[in-house]
Amino acid sequence: MYPVLTTPADGTPQVLTSPRDIAAAGAVLANGYGPLAVDTERASAFRYDDRAFLLQFRRQGAGTFLIDPESIPGCTDCLPAQLNDLTWIIHAAHSDLPALRELGLYPANLIDTEIAGRLAGFPKVGLASLTEELLSISLAKGHGQEDWSSRPLPSDWLDYAALDVELLIELANSLTDVLVELDRYSWLVEECEAVRLAFSPDYVVPLADDDRWRQLRGVGKLRRPEQLVVAKALWNQRDQIARQRDVSPTSVLPHQVIIALAEHPARTKGDIIKTRGFPRKRRGAVDQWFAVVQDALATPKRQWPRQVRQKTIGRPHHKHWPECAPRAQRCWEALQAAHQNLADDLGIRPDTIFKPSDLRDVAWAFGGCGNKPVPTHADEVRELLATFNARPWQIELMTGLIAETVLLPRRQPLP
Repeated sequence: MYPVLTTPADGTPQVLTSPRDIAAAGAVLANGYGPLAVDTERASAFRYDDRAFLLQFRRQGAGTFLIDPESIPGCTDCLPAQLNDLTWIIHAAHSDLPALRELGLYPANLIDTEIAGRLAGFPKVGLASLTEELLSISLAKGHGQEDWSSRPLPSDWLDYAALDVELLIELANSLTDVLVELDRYSWLVEECEAVRLAFSPDYVVPLADDDRWRQLRGVGKLRRPEQLVVAKALWNQRDQIARQRDVSPTSVLPHQVIIALAEHPARTKGDIIKTRGFPRKRRGAVDQWFAVVQDALATPKRQWPRQVRQKTIGRPHHKHWPECAPRAQRCWEALQAAHQNLADDLGIRPDTIFKPSDLRDVAWAFGGCGNKPVPTHADEVRELLATFNARPWQIELMTGLIAETVLLPRRQPLP
C-alpha cells in the first residue's frame, strides 16, 4: 500500500474571490518558475454548461492557489496576461481547456500527463493511478462528481481540488524522464501541440446555433423529416429552459426521452406518458411537451430538417469487403495484424498509434477502391497519412508499417 495524501503538504489555501486577491495570486504565479500546473472543477451534471466553478494553479516558487471565477463577473480578467505565456501541465487537457478558454485562459505550451501516460505505455492513465505508479503516493479522491457550483465549498472538497495539482509538476517530470528514455518525448510534444491547437480560440469554430440540436446523442437513428423536426423542437425547448434556469439540460428532459418522442411522434398525451423515462410526475410536463411535439408537426413541411449525410470516401461497411472489395479486405487484414504487432512491440494501445477507422480508410485506398491513385512509394504514403491529421511521429511509424506490409509485397503482383 502506498501512503495516502489527504491534504496538501503546505495546507489547503483559501478560495480567492476578489479581483484584487486574484490579481495578486496571478502576479505570484507569474513570478514563479517552471511550468504551471492547472486544473478546473466543473458542474456540467448540475448546470447548463461546462464552465469552471473553481480554478486550481500551482507553480514552483509560488505555491498553490484556488480561485472562484464565478464570485464576481470579470474577477479573473487579469489572469490571461499573467499566465498565458507559460507552459501549462494539465491532466486530460481536452476536458479542461474549453472551460479555461471561455475565461480567456490559454497556454503558450502544453504538457498533458494523461497523453504522456498513454505514450509511455501505462495501462491505467488516471491521475491517481499514474501518481501511485511513478511517485508511490496515493491521492485521496472521491469528489470529482460533486456539484462544484454550490457554495460554500466543504473543506474536504477543497482538499481534493488542491491535491489535483499538488503533485502534477513532479508527475510531469517523471513521465518526461520515462519518455526521454524511450525516445518518445518528441511524440508527447507533437500530441500536446495538436490538443492545444484543437482548443485554440483561433481554430475552434462553434457549431451554428440552428444546428446544435444535431449533436444530440442518438440523433443519427432518426431519418424521417417528421422525426427530425420533432427532435429539433424538443431540443430547442429543452435548451431554452435549461439556459434560463442554469441547470443541466438532461435534468429538464433526458436525451433518450427526446429520441424516443421523436422516433415515434406522440399523437396523444397518452403516448407521452408511456414514454420510458419521461418525467410524468412533474407538474404540467405532459401538456408542455405534447404541445411542443404538436407545434413541430404543424410547421410547414418545407421547413422540416433533413438528415445530413456525412461526407465519406464512399466505402461500404468493412464487413461487406470480402464480397465487394476483396483486395481492400486483404490489405485491411494485413495492416490490422501489423498494426497490432507494432502496438505490442511498443507496449502502447493500437489506437494511440493510429485510429482503426483511419486504418480502414488506408486499406480502402490501397485496395484501389478510392477515387485517387494508389500510393506506390513512401512519400505518397506520407501524403495520404497526413490527410488523417496524423502527427509526424505517427506518419513515420505508419509509413514504415505500410511499406513493409503493402508496398514491399507488391513488388510481386498480387493475385
